[in-house]
Amino acid sequence: MPINPPMGGQPAYLPHPYEQYHPGYYQPPQLPAPSWPQQQSQWGYGGWSPAPPPRRSNGVARLFVGLLGGVAALFFALVIVSAALGGAASSRAEGIDHSPAQPSDPDAQPVDPTDIQAVLTANPLYTQGGLANGRCPAEDLGEASKDEQTRFYLALMDCLDAEWGAPIESAGFAYTEPGLVVFDTSVTTPCGSANPQDGRTLAFYCPGDEVLYADAPQVRKFFGSIDVAYAILIGHEFGHHVQKETALLEAFDAAIYDDYDQRLVLNRRLELQASCMGGLFLGAIAESFPIDDQRLSQLDRAAGAFGDEPGAPDNQRDHGSGESNRDWILRAFSTNDLGQCNTFVAPDDDVD
Repeated sequence: MPINPPMGGQPAYLPHPYEQYHPGYYQPPQLPAPSWPQQQSQWGYGGWSPAPPPRRSNGVARLFVGLLGGVAALFFALVIVSAALGGAASSRAEGIDHSPAQPSDPDAQPVDPTDIQAVLTANPLYTQGGLANGRCPAEDLGEASKDEQTRFYLALMDCLDAEWGAPIESAGFAYTEPGLVVFDTSVTTPCGSANPQDGRTLAFYCPGDEVLYADAPQVRKFFGSIDVAYAILIGHEFGHHVQKETALLEAFDAAIYDDYDQRLVLNRRLELQASCMGGLFLGAIAESFPIDDQRLSQLDRAAGAFGDEPGAPDNQRDHGSGESNRDWILRAFSTNDLGQCNTFVAPDDDVD
């Protein structure tokens, strides 16, 4: 269901995330486990994709995307997304306290980087409380041209750097500001090549050059000018940068190597954590952005549309259900507590 007026004949839909799987770490189930080691810089993380157009009764529900090697990905049918977006959130924006949680261990030091489980489950980042309530008014997206999207993202990136740098450094890690590329022509990255509107990828994070990449015409096609959707998109991708800076990505890759059979649930935990970090950021800037009732309703509906297709086979469920994504995004949005984003200790039911 379109949630804003069609633009140029193309209705704007809210998407769900899709991971740009990194060959050598995650492969289709029928392929053998990968060899070790592989260079992390070859892979991209956290690409997000929209729902496909309506499918015919004899249509195929799977879309094969080849940005980084071509693996099968399962998407929502448009009718499923339309149903997911049908309800409105209750009006509650003014009743949420976005004050940051206090650090539980502000002097925490990084754990042994060779202790994979400790990095994932007891990372000192989780003890740093919440993000500061910084000032970050939304830039006007206008008609969401490439230049307008770039300006919107860059303003958010300044805020994201300001919000995340301090807790990362307080947790004992060095922080480097990531780059941003908004493209409407082909780009080549350390993670592979990307073409505008090639497949259904909206954006992805490449750890090889620490850059967030956003496909301008693709994002505009599916988001229109829904600014809070752009904000959660970039917040999610920035979450992958936070994971890289705090050794979580490296530990995630190593954990898959140690227990390849757990790759799907580990990937769900990684992606739900990035979504949680995106929600945390939006909560921190909610007053100044601002996240009013209309934007909160859009965020609520978008969050529930992210994730694996209902009924997808277990061997293809890598992002978590729409309900799980909504829960992690809105939980972080409402609590502003980094400890709430420790998806690696969450019960299995919370990362289903």
